[in-house]
Amino acid sequence: MGKKYRSEISMGIHESARELFEIGLISEARMREYDEMCLVEKPRAKPKPESFGAELEPEKTERITA
Repeated sequence: MGKKYRSEISMGIHESARELFEIGLISEARMREYDEMCLVEKPRAKPKPESFGAELEPEKTERITA
C-alpha cells in the first residue's frame, strides 16, 4: 500500500525531500520531519472486542448468607 499524502503539494515536497535524502543532502532526522509534515498518519488497528480478553471470564462470586 502506498503512502497517503496530505495534498498534492505535500506529495511534491515529500518526493523532493526523499530525493535529497537519498543523495545525502538532508539527514534522516530531517526526513522524518518531512514525513510528519507531508504524510497522513495511518490509524492504528483496534483489537476486536470479542478477541480481546475473550479467554477471560467474569469472576464468579458466591454470596454467603448468614
